[in-house]
Amino acid sequence: METMVYKTPPSAAEIMRKIDESKKHLRLSNIFSCIVSFREVLDTYVKATHIAERDRERLAEALNEFQRKLAGSHQFKDLYGAVTFRDNEFLTSYEFIGQLIQIKEDEIASVLVGKEVGKSLNLDDLGEEEQQKTLMMVSLVERGEQMVLRQLVSENDELASLVLSYYNDNGISLRAAGDVNGAIQEYKKALFVSPDDEHLFYNLARAYIEIGNREKALETIRLALMLNPEFKEGLKLQNHINQSMP
Repeated sequence: METMVYKTPPSAAEIMRKIDESKKHLRLSNIFSCIVSFREVLDTYVKATHIAERDRERLAEALNEFQRKLAGSHQFKDLYGAVTFRDNEFLTSYEFIGQLIQIKEDEIASVLVGKEVGKSLNLDDLGEEEQQKTLMMVSLVERGEQMVLRQLVSENDELASLVLSYYNDNGISLRAAGDVNGAIQEYKKALFVSPDDEHLFYNLARAYIEIGNREKALETIRLALMLNPEFKEGLKLQNHINQSMP
């Protein structure tokens, strides 16, 4: 004889644990996992009408705090731009994050099926397993899943170089075509793959100069020089910024 299975509604403590999971993803720079996790938390909270009012207020405070932290994260801004979440409007946040997820998935799908992408990455010269790993790296870059990406990069230096060149070359091409903001996004993605490459910071700083953002240009070239204080081109660019962009 079959019996009915009833799902126990989540407690306030369980919802708080889910918020902590979202915080952990953000701390590890796994941005896509972070927003997917947070959307699930919002959904659970909105539907959890059984929770006592005092606990709801405590959870709402934690949700608002996390929304502010997420919106202020530079990794989140790099992928999704500047966003403002309104306190206590959790259904709106839930729907908006759902839109972000769908847009990002559509972008990733278009990148991965594009013929030009395969050509740029020289996929035809790779074996099937290497092709899959390379496309996985691209997918992780597009999602902002930096923790998993770093592990894959550390295990596949040559494939990582292909992905790095793909994004850097995209940035160079977009900058030459006049799409400097697009170039900035591609350089940032290249830095996901190789965050210790002073030349990438140099390219990014030059792009910031072109759009007149002195503060970001100076901050970026300083990061390059922290990685390599002997970087001659970087020192020249820093001097140029100080002298030409007062």
